[in-house]
Amino acid sequence: MIMLAMDIIGVRMAPEGMELPFTFKKLGLDAMEASNPGVLTTYVFTLATTLLAAIYALLHAIGRATFNIAPMKRIEQIAVGAIFVVSLCVLLPTTKRIFDATEKALVPQDEDRNTYMGTQMDEFSKNYLIKNGWTLVKHEHCNDNYVRKGEYYTGDTEHAYLDAWNPAGQQVYHAEKRMPVEPGTYRIICSARAEGNGCYIFATTTSKKSGLKLVEVPHYGNSGGELWENAPEGSDIKEANNGEGFGWSKVVVTIEVKDDDTLVFGVTTDKSFTGKAYNSKWFSAADFEVERLNMN
Repeated sequence: MIMLAMDIIGVRMAPEGMELPFTFKKLGLDAMEASNPGVLTTYVFTLATTLLAAIYALLHAIGRATFNIAPMKRIEQIAVGAIFVVSLCVLLPTTKRIFDATEKALVPQDEDRNTYMGTQMDEFSKNYLIKNGWTLVKHEHCNDNYVRKGEYYTGDTEHAYLDAWNPAGQQVYHAEKRMPVEPGTYRIICSARAEGNGCYIFATTTSKKSGLKLVEVPHYGNSGGELWENAPEGSDIKEANNGEGFGWSKVVVTIEVKDDDTLVFGVTTDKSFTGKAYNSKWFSAADFEVERLNMN
């Protein structure tokens, strides 16, 4: 409480333009200072008077016991007691009001740090999605799975990838990227795997003139996979998962864009988008690339 009062005084008395390690915004009190600064003034003043009254009475009691000084006069006792009680009665609700305002202001900041596009997630998932430019369109019943690492097809346990899991196969996951393109034929290439059917790598355009192209992710589960099958003996891919592979395959989607447009591509399990049933407990996808094959 004393430190908060000192911070308030320090911010108010600091010369304009002076950089401070603390500000009303960092304290979560910028809105209160702007709309009702009297609350902060009351807090500082009543904290000071409460402490001074208590310290005065304590020092007087110590003086009487140690140095045998004369006791406070009756009127002095009443005055000190009244100042202490009145100050404390004002201080307590004022303190609660300030702490409530601070909590209300700072909690959204904490949520913002752990939120991506309105969805709560851990810092690891958020950083991956931001770094790779993914828009999380849908994410339902996925047990808070957004991004994982540990079973990448090369065996690299630190390589992250998009991932969703639900033991009943009820997850709805749709992540996409957008890229302005000129007319031409484009190929979207990625690595992916799934436990069951219904997960698709897709490509379309914002104009919808090129239609919707879907390629289903092969469902080998978490062993084998086309990448593992085609890998040379002794390679990292062939040796991954104790030589069993992690189920990954290369997926390619081709789309022809006839006019200047925006290419939209990604991974989805949303049957309202694909028109296909989904029946898989999980999927993973990584390493999305766009290649232009030719110009129209």
